Amino acid sequence: MTESRTDLEELVIEAERIVATIQDPEMRRIAFGPVLDRLLAGQGANGSSAATAGNGTSNGPGTAGAMDAPADGSYADAGQRADSISRFLNIDPAKALDLFDLGGEEPQLQVHSARIPTAKAEGTRKIALLLCSGRTALGLETTTRHVKEAADRYGRYDAANFMDTLTAMTELAVRGRPQSSNRLIRLRVIGQEAAGLLAASL
Repeated sequence: MTESRTDLEELVIEAERIVATIQDPEMRRIAFGPVLDRLLAGQGANGSSAATAGNGTSNGPGTAGAMDAPADGSYADAGQRADSISRFLNIDPAKALDLFDLGGEEPQLQVHSARIPTAKAEGTRKIALLLCSGRTALGLETTTRHVKEAADRYGRYDAANFMDTLTAMTELAVRGRPQSSNRLIRLRVIGQEAAGLLAASL
């Protein structure tokens, strides 16, 4: 088997693993293509990942090397992004546009601060659940850095307890080395369900 074919098969397996958290078979099927495209976009011309191409280095365990790769354009406008998020969370597209600023390639939370709990731990949990679900719906990886930046923007970031708050959430799986400053976050099936209920309630 050629090396390029082996690399492709590994990417297909990785894409299947990423979308496996999506409970609805139809949404899982829809998400697979964009996720695989994004993984392929992170590959260099010789099959090496974009994270290692050109500098001879790679991101250590617990970091999301493909995160900074350009989006593949599968969701070319805000309407398409809203539609994908609405289907993923089982909410109206108008609600998705209410919760997220979808003008750019990556969704930004725009929920009014008054609708986010003032207690930092609870606020961080809500922010993490919404942000991770929105990014997952668009085939984007989520890292603790994304959640930290959003929580800080809302004034809910608690440096001393931030990582403990995330790792205690049953709705999410935080992967990577505990000492890493930027770990990968996966949305569990129960996380998708919880995010849908939370989104509908806001």
